[in-house]
Amino acid sequence: MTTCRGGPPTTSGLSYTLKITPFTHLTNAEFRDTMFGRFPESQAPLGTASNTFDFYGSVEDLPKSVNYVTKGWVTEVKNQGSCGSCWAFSATGALEGLHKNVSGELVSLSEEELIDCTSEYHNLGCLGGWMNQSFQYVAEHGLESERDYPYLSEFVPIFDPVTFPCDSDTSKDVINAHSVSYVNVKPESKASLLAAVASAGPVSVALNGMSKAFQHYGGGVLDSGCYPAFNHAVLTVGYDMEAKKPYYLVKNSWGTSWGEEGYMKIAIDDSPEGVCGILLAPSFPVKA
Repeated sequence: MTTCRGGPPTTSGLSYTLKITPFTHLTNAEFRDTMFGRFPESQAPLGTASNTFDFYGSVEDLPKSVNYVTKGWVTEVKNQGSCGSCWAFSATGALEGLHKNVSGELVSLSEEELIDCTSEYHNLGCLGGWMNQSFQYVAEHGLESERDYPYLSEFVPIFDPVTFPCDSDTSKDVINAHSVSYVNVKPESKASLLAAVASAGPVSVALNGMSKAFQHYGGGVLDSGCYPAFNHAVLTVGYDMEAKKPYYLVKNSWGTSWGEEGYMKIAIDDSPEGVCGILLAPSFPVKA
């Protein structure tokens, strides 16, 4: 028997739209089971960063808008596939921005190396991981390019993960060991996240990506339908405080058919956790 499912829910009167996405054929339960790993409980979300980025100034003193996509610091939108490797894509995105800032070169970095080689850092491959633990690995071991260590886990199902052996080659590293460190952004601080993005570059964030609003997101500024939690990782690549509805610009890792060519706008509000929990656990790499 064939079961016919309808399209996405309607969003009449809301500040965002929904559309047919690569996940519309799934129930929300199937979507959650298919796309999401987890953040390992054995590793506290704030990790062991050497310091915390805390902005004590006024939001009014910050640039009104920042966009690292148009600035040329952001690689193309990628697709994690059925592997719960969002954390690796978020981490490489932040590292790509740092490398562009330091070297002037935009190089796509290897998510697969992080998936294969960071189990000793409490990451679980396609079952989930932490961005800050990935930054710690890169600080100690370096990281290769996507070209030299390509992504192989796109079709690895979350419920039956395949483990690939670590095959890193430090002679091919784009980012060398001991050349980077990382900091955590003060949690539940809108001003600190905005200041981090404005001053440092793209920032990794964990949030709640399991909602129907995320599953079917088509465009506009997401400001509801998403309670604070962290089960998904994305990359904050800018913000606009002068827009009719101010927003963070976020790069996802679900391909260009989702959202606004793979991007999402999340409302900047005054709640402690932020919409979808975007303020709960931000972090970013820095030059050592």
